[in-house]
Amino acid sequence: MRNTVILAAAFLATACDTPDTRQAEQAETDTAMTGDTQSAATGPDAAANNGALTTETYVTRAAISDMYEIEAGKLAMDNGQSEQTRRFGKMMVDDHTKSSQDMKAAVTRSSAAMPIPARLDAEHQAMIDRLKNAQGAAFDSEYQTQQMAAHDKALALHQGYADNSNTDNADLKAFAQQVVPVIRRHHDGVRAMTGTSARATSATNSGTMNQGNTGMIPDGQ
Repeated sequence: MRNTVILAAAFLATACDTPDTRQAEQAETDTAMTGDTQSAATGPDAAANNGALTTETYVTRAAISDMYEIEAGKLAMDNGQSEQTRRFGKMMVDDHTKSSQDMKAAVTRSSAAMPIPARLDAEHQAMIDRLKNAQGAAFDSEYQTQQMAAHDKALALHQGYADNSNTDNADLKAFAQQVVPVIRRHHDGVRAMTGTSARATSATNSGTMNQGNTGMIPDGQ
């Protein structure tokens, strides 16, 4: 009886392993793999990986980022509770005012016919509104949280365009390459201000946060 059961089980296993069954299983595997590949190709980093960040998109996002940083920085100078927050806000006003001017000059030099936004988009206006409504210590907390997210995005934006091999706008690509190390310094400064990075804390102690009056782009560039 035991041998009969074993033989029957072996027969069923062999029957299930038919060419049609193997093809169906392979098709399911291929579909799953294809789905994973498509998800990766359409994820948040797809535009940067595929060189899909156009010059017009870059200029629009960079201009809005500058406008937001200038307006938020002014609020930080007026409403910041700590000297560190007020000092960082002033650096943002100074650096991003120069960044905005330099980008507009790069657009003019390149003869690129593209609109440069004159006002914030809804996302960044909402961020400014939250800052305006925050009082006391809540203001510093909100400002620092916003700055962390904003500089994560700004660094990815400028680095993505600087590394984009598909762009033929040499003036704006050079601008992006010059801005990247300054945005990275801002990024490290935010991390120091929020106490989230030992490396950033070291940068602050060495005087990184006191470089606000030097401007975004070194003189002569």
